[in-house]
Amino acid sequence: MGLEEWKNQIDKNIDDVLEKEINNALNDDIKYSFNELKRLSKGGKRVRGILIKIGQLLNGLNDDSYLPLATAFEIFQTSVLIHDDIIDEADTRRSMPTITALNPDHNGVSKAICVGDLGFFLSYKLINESSFDNDIKSKIIKYYTDTLYNTVIGEIIDVLLPIKDFKYHLEMDEQEIYDIYINKTSWYTFIGPLLLGAISSNIEEDKLKSIIDIGLNLGIAFQIKDDLLGLYSTNDNMGKTSTDVKENKQTIIYKYAIDHANPEEKEVINRLYGKELNEEDTKTLLDLFVSLNAKDNAERLVKEHTDKAIDLINKSDFKNKEYLIDLANKLVTRNK
Repeated sequence: MGLEEWKNQIDKNIDDVLEKEINNALNDDIKYSFNELKRLSKGGKRVRGILIKIGQLLNGLNDDSYLPLATAFEIFQTSVLIHDDIIDEADTRRSMPTITALNPDHNGVSKAICVGDLGFFLSYKLINESSFDNDIKSKIIKYYTDTLYNTVIGEIIDVLLPIKDFKYHLEMDEQEIYDIYINKTSWYTFIGPLLLGAISSNIEEDKLKSIIDIGLNLGIAFQIKDDLLGLYSTNDNMGKTSTDVKENKQTIIYKYAIDHANPEEKEVINRLYGKELNEEDTKTLLDLFVSLNAKDNAERLVKEHTDKAIDLINKSDFKNKEYLIDLANKLVTRNK
């Protein structure tokens, strides 16, 4: 089996789990909530679930015991997105209307919070009910909890930084941006899933540090690539304002541009960044990022962190390393 087969296997298990919950629901409101969780779980790439499988393979195990963990993590991912959509006031997710778009009042927000919470705790229920022995299950729960804790820390920084004034933006330490990348992306998308899969296969404790180092670099590369796509792939669509620009998100691209801009260029960036822009202003801002080498610097960092991760993988004594290298290359060379 390969990436597509694992994705299909995870998709089916998510459907089966949620259909069972729907059939066992105590009343129509709970049934509605599980139906919404099932609806919004459709269409995910299942990157985290697949990485749990790859984590298992790194220790030489290759069976279906990873599925409860992959299913739990992917249901949690859907729940995070449901709550993110409340924060972002988003109308669509995975090409479907969000809960708040279908219920455009406070009741919609309440429903979305409840559905998200339901998925959070269902994910723990699935892990608790899995068939791993108690020592392995205890370690899985510890690292799963650490992963989710780090994710929320990253989310808090990501949400609160854009609210602060531009004086703070100009003076902020680049490390704060990396704190977001490491906590929200590296831990959540790479380190956590790889650790869970490896731990479920009873990997030796001294190998976990290597997985963390690999996942940290892959996560940074993945997020910077995401930042680039958020700016430049969106711009191909009739100059639509990037969500990162509109929401005043702090990225390595923005930080590099500000640090290397002259006073006039700085004024233009700060006048446009954080706004809903027309096509002309969008082009002005993104062209500035290019002329200030912020885009080139970001592309360099993507390659640098990917190469470092692949070098660490190659130097390790993990088994089935080719799966992780293949996925790493796919993720950082993607165009959407």
